[in-house]
Amino acid sequence: MPPQIEQRTVDRNFEQYNAVYEYAKNSYLLFIAIIIMFFGLVGFVWALPFPHLGFLGKYVGYLNWASFLIAALIYYHLRLSPMVSYFILFMLFGFSYGIISLEQWEQAGGPPLWLISMAMLLVGMVVQFLVFKSVKAGNHIQLLVKALTWLTVVILKKINIKY
Repeated sequence: MPPQIEQRTVDRNFEQYNAVYEYAKNSYLLFIAIIIMFFGLVGFVWALPFPHLGFLGKYVGYLNWASFLIAALIYYHLRLSPMVSYFILFMLFGFSYGIISLEQWEQAGGPPLWLISMAMLLVGMVVQFLVFKSVKAGNHIQLLVKALTWLTVVILKKINIKY
């Protein structure tokens, strides 16, 4: 009898979320909801006021609460799978560009960044909860946390990159 290989955490997370996804009727809606939800989360945390730290000098504008969120996301996913964390890092670079563009729009007289980000976060979460409710999924909060990992693994599988 061959020895049983223990499944990696990233594979377990993927399978748990994938079990819910298989019953979802509109997969593209779920993909978009996950991206909108995490963009909104990073944007909202980015918009939170950060204390002025004088020792940073001219680099004071480069550090905010989102820096810590990004670091935590990358560290968590690096422990699961390096390739997943690299892909998420590149996705977060794109999010950062979009958030900086929204900040510039706000300074030019547009709506506040926190408001746009909160709306996006709520829309993404509501869509996710509706999908979870329609398939009678278990722990909604756990599934929300695993959504980014699941989306990243799906994309990596589609482009034939081993994660």
